[in-house]
Amino acid sequence: MSKATLLLSKLLPNQLERKIRTYRDIYLRNYNIIDLPAEVYSKDLKKHSISFCTNCMNRLFHLRHTMEENIKSNLEYSDVEFVLVNYNSGDGMHEWVRKNLMSYIEQGVLNYYYTSEPQYFHMSKAKNLAHKLAKNEIVCNLDGDNFTGKDFAFYINYLFNKHGLDSIFHFKKAPYWGCEGRIVLSKVNFEKLGGYDEDFHPAGHQDHDLIFRGKAMGIDYHTIEIENFLKYLSNSTLEKSTGLAEKKVDYYKLRDENIVSSNKNIAEGRLVANAEKGWGKSVVYKNFSKEAIIVE
Repeated sequence: MSKATLLLSKLLPNQLERKIRTYRDIYLRNYNIIDLPAEVYSKDLKKHSISFCTNCMNRLFHLRHTMEENIKSNLEYSDVEFVLVNYNSGDGMHEWVRKNLMSYIEQGVLNYYYTSEPQYFHMSKAKNLAHKLAKNEIVCNLDGDNFTGKDFAFYINYLFNKHGLDSIFHFKKAPYWGCEGRIVLSKVNFEKLGGYDEDFHPAGHQDHDLIFRGKAMGIDYHTIEIENFLKYLSNSTLEKSTGLAEKKVDYYKLRDENIVSSNKNIAEGRLVANAEKGWGKSVVYKNFSKEAIIVE
């Protein structure tokens, strides 16, 4: 967090400060947008199926800016799926999806799932659920405050053609810290790793832990710094800490303790998370159906 952002967060009410940040993030932050190489769109490339995995709990203020734009930015890629998990969001998300995104559900581009089980947000569990529900060969974690950028799916497909399926691609670049969770890998490798670690505290370091375990397992790691794909909406420290537990928690304390757990697990060779109890378990309802789906 920059000094200016920190000062704003202390001086302004949260909603006003968020509006200022959102305006800055959408209209004022500069990105170096380049023309993608022609080979990205080559018909000679093998076309992998891709699932973008998004979850949301009480972050409709982000989703209303990002979700539809992300779908539109990737519609030209024929084998793409957006998985959107409503993690018991209490901010009107359910009706917003019904009102604004039904056409994409009807097209089969968007698969929307709702669960009423969780009372608090848990990053690893929410992300695991979205990834488990994904039906395609490649899975990409796409946080609800992230924009994919135009033709992101084409570029992902190009990377896997170039480097092979035993790869993890991490889209990040300083100072665009809001994209740290943009991780792309095959669903097979995601499952081999046991997903995100659900034994972690509810927030912090789960993304890097997944990457570090993948690297230790021998999966090739690549950092991708193309700014076309790094646009995001920022979060305040308060927003990062809200909704994680009944009482107020310190996000950075949780993150630091998760780092300790991650380092210990990797040092001791525990590279597969959730090995005993499984991951991504829940009861969900798909696309406004009243029929429950048990996810195990």
